[in-house]
Amino acid sequence: IERQVDIKCIPYTDYKHSLKRAIQKNWQLEWDTEIHNKFHCVKPTLREWASCRHRERFFEVVLCRLRLGHTDLTHGYLLRAEAAPKCEHCNESLSVMHILITCPKYHHERTIFFSTFFRNHVPFHPALLLGDEPLVPHHQVFKFLDSIGILHRL
Repeated sequence: IERQVDIKCIPYTDYKHSLKRAIQKNWQLEWDTEIHNKFHCVKPTLREWASCRHRERFFEVVLCRLRLGHTDLTHGYLLRAEAAPKCEHCNESLSVMHILITCPKYHHERTIFFSTFFRNHVPFHPALLLGDEPLVPHHQVFKFLDSIGILHRL
C-alpha cells in the first residue's frame, strides 16, 4: 500500500531537532574553512562556551576580549586613529598571542603561571590557554596578566 505523506500534517516538534542538527553541521563545516581566523584556533568547535560562568563580569569581559584577540591595548589604536602598537621590548606587533605566548620579556612569568606547559613539555597554543578545556585554569591567565601589569589595560 502506497500512501502519500502530507508534510503540512507533521508537527514542527518532529523535525525541529533534525533541522537544528543539520544547521549546526553546516555551520561547523563553514567554520572549519576559517582556519586563518584568530578566533578559530581558540574555538575550533562551535558550541556554547562551558567556561563562561565567571562570577565577576570583569573577568568574563577580559576572557572574551582575549579569545577574540581584540583588546583596548592591542586594537584601541583603531578607535583613536593612531599607529598600530608595537611591543616595547622586541618591537613586534602587539597582539594577545604575542603577550601570552611569544614575547621573551614575559618568559619568566610564563614559567611561574603556566608551569604545566613547561613541566609537561607542551607547546603553547591559544586553545590551551583560552579554550573551554585549558591546560591551565583561566584564573592563572588573569594572574599572569596582572603580574605583568596589563590586566586592567585590556
